[in-house]
Amino acid sequence: MPDLPLKPERNRRFSLVDGMVFVAGLAVAFWAFTEPLLQAWRVPPPPDSMGFQPFLGWLDSFGYTLMVVGLGGLSLAGVPLLLRDRARRPPSIWGPGKTLWFASGTAAWLLWPPVVYQKLSGGNGKDVTAVCYFYGTPLMALYMVLALWAGRSLRRRKRRRRVLGWQERFGLILGLAWACTGLYLLSMFYRIDLFRR
Repeated sequence: MPDLPLKPERNRRFSLVDGMVFVAGLAVAFWAFTEPLLQAWRVPPPPDSMGFQPFLGWLDSFGYTLMVVGLGGLSLAGVPLLLRDRARRPPSIWGPGKTLWFASGTAAWLLWPPVVYQKLSGGNGKDVTAVCYFYGTPLMALYMVLALWAGRSLRRRKRRRRVLGWQERFGLILGLAWACTGLYLLSMFYRIDLFRR
């Protein structure tokens, strides 16, 4: 039996069900990571080893945690939405936006079950998977965006201009936000490891 031909993406409007999945994803994220958020809010970051006052100190702790939790909730919603559309319509090629959204959402779906289990069982909130998620996912997004850019998937092609659906556009924005978070994290690592005295 021959494979079905891949068709270009059909533009589908944002629906009420999509909005409900977004709200559910954000609710799960903020519920699962309440303890890290409260801990980051209560404990201000200390001055670094170079004698600086913390550069945007609030961002170093609470702001970064809030950013990762919010982006994680939006990413969590992407997997069911993208798989639902994939099952309903003929196969289509995913662009870089949907690919970035699905990859970050898969990271949440694979790493959050132990976090939820610890939350339900009254654990101490020090989960290895949560640490991997907070540091690994932003860096993964940065690597993916750089790879897509180097492979010319993120560059505009003048000959083949097409209208992007909301999922593709949202995935691009979300992927770039994750990549900016990863760039901030990478700069923090460089600052700690290369410029400490």
